[in-house]
Amino acid sequence: MAIQIIAIVLALGLLIFLAYRGYLVIIIAPLVTLLAVVLSGGLLLPSYTEMHITNYPNYVKSFFQIFLLGAIFGKVTEMSGAAASIAQTIVKK
Repeated sequence: MAIQIIAIVLALGLLIFLAYRGYLVIIIAPLVTLLAVVLSGGLLLPSYTEMHITNYPNYVKSFFQIFLLGAIFGKVTEMSGAAASIAQTIVKK
C-alpha cells in the first residue's frame, strides 16, 4: 500500500515539474501515469483500457458544461481586456 502512495506522489510531482517546465500536459500525463502504474506494480494495459477509457465518457458528460462555461468566461475576459487589467492590478499590489 505504501509503494502505491509513493508512486502516485512521485508521478504527480513529476507531472507538476514537467508542466511548469513547459511540456504539454496532454502528452506527459499518460506517460507519467504509466510510470505510476509501473512503480506500483500494476498491469499496464488494463490500467488504461479498464479504468481510464471506460470512465472517460462519464467524466466528460458530468463536467462538460463546467469546462465549456470556464472556457467561454476565460475568452470573454481575455477579449475584453479584463484579464490584463486584473493581472496588472495584482502586479502593482
